[in-house]
Parts: sequence; structure tokens; C-alpha cells
Amino acid sequence: QTSGCGAGGAARAIGQGLASGRRREGGAMDGNGAAAAPRFSMDGTRYDMGSYSGRFRAFLDVVDPRLTLTTDKELEDSQKLLKDFEAGELDAKVTDEQLWQAKKVRDGVTNTGTGEYIFPLFRMSGFVPANVPIVAGMLNSTTLGATLFWQWVNQSYNSATNYANRSGSDMSTEEILTSYGIAVGTSCGLAYAFHWLGNNGPTIFRKISKVPVLVPYVAVAAAGAANVYFTRKPEIDNGVMVKDKDGRDLGISREAGKQGVYKTIFSRSLGLPIPVMVLPAAIMACVPKTLPKRTLMAAELIAITGSLSFGLPAALAIFPPKLELDAKSLEPEFHSLTDSEGNPITKVYSNKGL
Repeated sequence: QTSGCGAGGAARAIGQGLASGRRREGGAMDGNGAAAAPRFSMDGTRYDMGSYSGRFRAFLDVVDPRLTLTTDKELEDSQKLLKDFEAGELDAKVTDEQLWQAKKVRDGVTNTGTGEYIFPLFRMSGFVPANVPIVAGMLNSTTLGATLFWQWVNQSYNSATNYANRSGSDMSTEEILTSYGIAVGTSCGLAYAFHWLGNNGPTIFRKISKVPVLVPYVAVAAAGAANVYFTRKPEIDNGVMVKDKDGRDLGISREAGKQGVYKTIFSRSLGLPIPVMVLPAAIMACVPKTLPKRTLMAAELIAITGSLSFGLPAALAIFPPKLELDAKSLEPEFHSLTDSEGNPITKVYSNKGL
């Protein structure tokens, strides 16, 4: 049996194949002698997501700051190009490079799980520009008031970004506000606790608090983990959609939601702060303090920007955005599924979110 599309689906598939074949004529090199883009696939990826280096290159596209400037017209043109490809109505002159660029724009401007438009500042491409002043503020906070203010700013921004880039589970207004309150309260509470213990706590803690970057890292990582968990808790409570290798919906799984949230916590909340908090401090330690104040400030901003630009894709690349899960690791209803040919389904897939 054929599923869903019938003759129309077959015709579209043939049209896509012919168009792809025409686009690929001319070999593996483009007109300038450079390697041509790989053959385009709606469900595929431009880079090898099975390797860390491939994922790193893929996420460099995701965090490209130019995507924050994408216009509505550019998004509409990209979406139309992809729809034409799916319908088998693509102009023969359209190249694989143009299709990959269209997919980059669509996936960078909208949530891949929900299809929702993402406000520019809360896209992953807006993360580095938005975080430069935030990280600078946190690294230069010398009073409790300043520390709490920048923690509030940081976690407020993180809450919005986590929600915008969730894996697809819907949240009510009440759930959004509750998650935001818990996440921000946790972050500010931790910042206050660490500040107080560093001044009034046991001797061992006061000694530890003097280790450069250690306490800020622990505070930011712990608060970030709480932020991701509470903002995306509905994915654990309600579950996320699980699909087979062909993209067919298999059902909703809470276990898949849990794995996606926990892996996001590990990469974004625990992994990302390491280069962001450590590298700028290490770089600035090598810069002569006799330089003019403006020069030192410029050097610090450059160090922060470089660390964020490297650290964000490096952290996101720890896990692929599309999780491959052992069917046996999910709920019992996923253990005995079969594909269209009657073969057991041992691997299933879900969107992890960013």
C-alpha cells in the first residue's frame, strides 16, 4: 500500500527527482571550481549530523547573526521555494545551493517544531548579539544589586529564548508565567546565596569563592538548568511527537520529551557557560592593565563576542537537533511497532529543540 499521497505523491516525487537531476548536471564542482552543494532534501541536512564537526558547521548556520535581519519577503520567498520543491514544480534553474539557503532561512526564522515565527532577538541567530552586553554586565558586576539585576536580565532573556526554541509542546499563558517566575526566582536566589556565602559562609566556601570564574559559572549553570527545565517542563509532562525514519507520526512520548529537555540542559546550560565565562576571563588576564580604559573595554567586548560566537555552536553541536532514540527506551506502546513492510521499528526520532 502507498501512504497518503497516491498518484499525486508519486508524480511529485518524480518531479523532484527530475528537477534534482537537472540541478546536479555539471558534476560535483560549481562554475568557480568550488565543491558544489550536496543534493537537496527536505528531510535531510546539508552537513553530516552523525559527526561533531558536521553538527558544528550546521549550527554555525543556525546562529548566523544575519538571520536576525531576515525580512518578511525573504522568508516568504524561501517558504515558496521549498513548497515548489515539495510539489515538484521547481524551476529547473534553481540550484541546490539556493534550496539549502531557503531551508536555512526558514528554519532560522521559524520554530521547526511548531512553525511559529520567532521574534528576531529570540532566534538562536540573535543569541550572540543579545548576550554580549549581558555577559559583559555579569562579568563586571561588583555589587549585589548589579549581580541580581544582570541575573534577572539574563534569565528573562533565556526564558524567552527557551520558549521560542522549544521542541513543539504548547504552553498556556499560566504555564509560561509560572515557568518564568520559577526560573528567574531560582537564578536570583542562587546569585544572592552565592554572594552571601562568599562573604559570610564557612572558610572553605569563602576560599572557593575566590577561585576566578568558578562561582559565576556554578551560579549561571545552575540557574540556566532551572530555566530550561521549568520553561520546557510541559514537554516532560505532556510529551512530544515521535516519528519513524520516514517522518511518519508514531505517537506522543513523555520519555522522549524528558530526554530532549535533559540533553538541552547539558549542552546549553552546563556546556555553554564554560567557554563564555572562562575564555573572556583568561584572555583578559593576558591583556596589560596599563592600557587605556576604553581599549580594555573594547578588548573585553571582542573577547566576549568571540567566545560566544564559538561557544554557542560548540555547545549546541554536542547533540543532534533530531534525536535518534531506542524504541525500547520509551513507553511500552513504542516497543512493538512495525513499519509499512512489517519490520520491527527499533529506532524512533523526535525534535530535541534548541
